[in-house]
Amino acid sequence: MKKKIKKALNTPNIQSISNPIFAKNLEGKIIFIRHGETDYNKDLNKKGAKIKYDITYLDGHLNLNGQKQAEKTSELFKNLDIEAIYVSPLYRTLESAFIIFKNHPKKSKINFIVHPLLTEVISSMNNFSDDIDIKKNLYNEKSELKVDWSLFDEEFKTKEEQNFFYLKYVNVFSKEKLDKIKSGLYNSLKTGKMKESISEFGKIISELKVKRIESLEHLFNRTIKFKQFLKEKYKNSMNDCSKKIVIISHHCFAKIFTSKECYDKKDIKEYPKDCCEIANCESISVFI
Repeated sequence: MKKKIKKALNTPNIQSISNPIFAKNLEGKIIFIRHGETDYNKDLNKKGAKIKYDITYLDGHLNLNGQKQAEKTSELFKNLDIEAIYVSPLYRTLESAFIIFKNHPKKSKINFIVHPLLTEVISSMNNFSDDIDIKKNLYNEKSELKVDWSLFDEEFKTKEEQNFFYLKYVNVFSKEKLDKIKSGLYNSLKTGKMKESISEFGKIISELKVKRIESLEHLFNRTIKFKQFLKEKYKNSMNDCSKKIVIISHHCFAKIFTSKECYDKKDIKEYPKDCCEIANCESISVFI
């Protein structure tokens, strides 16, 4: 399994990457923000796992409380110099980014970049993507904040791949089974029944009775690849903490992204004990 994961993600040697350290302050070069609250976040505690594959929660938006959380978080960043902002391709992170930085004094000079590696672990309908064309039209260079989708477009070149980009990170199915699922989902774009097809996919997963369809080891390899991307991209400015790199992503991604234990585990079955439990719209420093 490990060899397949590394090949799929083109993962670098983990020995070459420093152990991550996090601090609950904004003093570091890299600042991680979790998105604001959604109805999925709120309802999961009340309704439990039965909502995981409810189409109602597909690519959930911020609820009113989540919007207020993002507005409050914006106060922490209004006086910070931002070099770049990397955002997951899901609605709740894009919406959080817009609310947090829409009134930033230097917003016109900030690069907002969608990075597919930052998406949440694939474990529920909430982590599948809705119609990508609608999303890209809302959050692009013609919107209030300029959003760069080029990294996403380089990774996923066709409309079918972009709409179902999260399938790249699914690793519980055999290749034959996943190819069959892809074929059905891709065909739904032609028939105009995308949500119906996603709902059927959800039923298939629900019947498997698994916690997630992307393993934590697979997610760990994603975080490694993203850390290497940052280290190479900002190798000449990583020590300059006066200009921040902001990451807006998700709870489970943060738990793996901020753990040292993961580097010592051969097989990651559960979330590590040393990870950061980050609340909605909480921000922390991460040192890579």
